[in-house]
This record gives sequence, structure tokens and C-alpha cells, in this order.
Amino acid sequence: MNFISSGAFWGLIIVLIGLTIILREVFHLHIPFLRFIFGALLIYWGVKIIAGGFIRHHPSNSAVFSESDFTYDEQRSDYNIIFGRGSLDLFKTAVPASDKNIEVQVVFGEGRIILNDSIPAKVNMSAVFGSVVAGEKGANGFGNTTFYTSAYREGMPAYILDANAVFGRIEIESRKW
Repeated sequence: MNFISSGAFWGLIIVLIGLTIILREVFHLHIPFLRFIFGALLIYWGVKIIAGGFIRHHPSNSAVFSESDFTYDEQRSDYNIIFGRGSLDLFKTAVPASDKNIEVQVVFGEGRIILNDSIPAKVNMSAVFGSVVAGEKGANGFGNTTFYTSAYREGMPAYILDANAVFGRIEIESRKW
């Protein structure tokens, strides 16, 4: 629930209005209550915007202005890193029964994808003012290339990854089991 729509906020407003009336009538002290409330609301909204408070929910597959370590979830097919840092760990995944498409986007950030070399995977790497690197292979500046794990065989089920870096960097690490 938003603080402004909560009972505590409106209770505080009513108490302040009552306090202002008492101060004005008893002590002849005038406080510009509405100006104060308006200024306080502007400050509150500004702090919420800076802190990302109006963005209610960051999906578990996104890192926006933050750092996150993702584990593969079959319900999610895309992972996003925007102005942040993150890694996607596919090392302990099972060999797929059918092709599994996964998209990893890095925009103004840094990402890492960890693969198991004994699990078939094909990584389509694309870079625009960025870089995507997998061992000796890579796409830098503007470019596309493809990386395969040693277990990949054409026509067999595999993880098909699209790794896209825009003004960012993705490092693909293929480890042996």
C-alpha cells in the first residue's frame, strides 16, 4: 500500500490541521500548513523517484541499477541487465529434452553467462557499441558471431542463447564438469 493512501498519513494530516487551528486561535501563531504539506509531498515524491520507489516490482529476471545473480528458471526465457551487473548460471542445468531458447540483454552494464561444457549450448552473440566474449571468440563494437559448447551437435536438443550487449559487456564462461 502506498504511504499517501494509508490511514497513518491521513491521520497525521488531520492531527496537523487540528494542531494548526489550536496554535492560531490560542497562541496567535500562524503556520502556512498547506504550503508545508505541499513542499513535504514534493520532497517525498522526489526521494521516491531517485530511490526507484515508484517502480513497484523488479522482475526476478532483471537487474536495473543493481547487481544480481540469476539461476536458470524454465518459466523465464529472458534475462535483462540494465545499468547494472549480473550473472546467469546455467552450469547445473539438466540436458534439455527439446531446444530451450534464452535471451540475455545487457544495456549499459556488465553480464556473465556460466555454461557447462558438457551440456549442449549454442550462443548467438551480438554487440552494438559493446562486446560479447566467449574464450577466443567475440563480437566487439558492431558484430555477430556464434559460440558452441563442446557437447553441441546440430539437430540435437540444446540451449539456444541470444546474448546481446548494447553499450555493455557480456562474458561467456564455459566450464568443464
